[in-house]
This record gives sequence, C-alpha cells and structure tokens, in this order.
Amino acid sequence: MTAANHTFCRPAFALVAMLLTIAMTTGCSGDLDPSDPEDAYDLFRHALFDGEAQTVWERTDEQTREYFEDRYQRLQAMNDLIERYLPHTDHQIARSQSGAELVAEIDSGQDLFVRVFEPTGFLDDEAIRFGSEGQQIKMAEGGDSAVVVTRGGQEFVLVLQDDELWYINLVDSGNFLDEALKWLHDNEDALEQTVEDLIAEERQVREQIISELMDLEEE
Repeated sequence: MTAANHTFCRPAFALVAMLLTIAMTTGCSGDLDPSDPEDAYDLFRHALFDGEAQTVWERTDEQTREYFEDRYQRLQAMNDLIERYLPHTDHQIARSQSGAELVAEIDSGQDLFVRVFEPTGFLDDEAIRFGSEGQQIKMAEGGDSAVVVTRGGQEFVLVLQDDELWYINLVDSGNFLDEALKWLHDNEDALEQTVEDLIAEERQVREQIISELMDLEEE
C-alpha cells in the first residue's frame, strides 16, 4: 500500500475568489478610521482589491485568526502522519498531493492565510463592483458587532475587539473559508484511510507470520 492508493484533492489556493463580491471604494484608505465599523470594512476592502494579503490579515478578527491557526496545526498533523506511517519512498508524493508540503514554507496560521490569499482578475469586473458595494450596516443591540450588507445581498460580519477597533469576522460571514480549504478536510480523510489500511496490512502480515510459526512448532 502506498500513498497513491488513495486519491488526494489538489490544494486550491484562491481565497480571494471565495471572498468575491467586495467592491473597491472611492475614498482614500489612509483617511479611514477602524474605530468606525464602516471605515473598518472599507479598509478591508481596499486591502483586498490592492492584493495586500498582510493588510487583509490585520483587518481580520481573533476568531478568523484562530481558524487559520487550527488549519495550520492540521497541516502539521498530516505531515506527521506521513512521516510516521507512510513508506519513506512515498513521503514526497504524499506531501505534494495532500498539501502537507506547505509546512516547509509556513510557520503559522498567518502564513497559511497569506499563502492561500491570491487576487484574481474578476475583481476588475464593473458589475461585481456595483453589485457588491456596501449598502447598509446593521448594528447589534450590544454595540459590539455589526453586519455590512452589500447591494448584492452578501453580508459581512464585523466585531469590536478589546482595542476598540472593528475587524472582519470571515468565519461568520459565509461558508467561503470552508469551501476554500475543503481540500484540507478531504485530504485528511484520505490520509487517515491510507494509514488505517497500512496498519491493517501490517497486522495481517504479523498474524500470518505468527500462524506459520505456530504451524512449524506443531510439526
């Protein structure tokens, strides 16, 4: 049994395509104040359309950052499984096919976010710009969260953190994060099945050897 016996999903690095419908504003991002939820959202949008992954990350909230840290740890766990259970000759191809090879390039959830953040050409589409402009902001009763509603009806959640600044909560703003990183979940399942099959095969081999030895003793 080798890693190739189970199919891995090729990692798809295109988070921006999942974010989609966020429009570029006309104001200057340098004049925006993140202590105001609408301005915080616009800062996020400017960075997104400028392809500034680091700034986009800085405008995300703690829950979003924890989400990516968890995915980074899961990549590490996959790499450990490959190292521990798969034949050495399969390590390279298994890491490549599963995406675990990323652990050689990244050291944190932030690094993973920057890695999967890839601007795409659709952001220049005028129809997308118009349909995704922020049309309404709905404040929660407690005043510590808000929802920006775009012209197209998409909703983005903002939260007020301890520094009294507003940040984008991507986890609660739809399911695009899970869609963008679905390959990780699928590859975890494929790798775990591969490991289970290898362990089962090794157990069968051991049992066969024991059985043969016992037969010899009886003779």
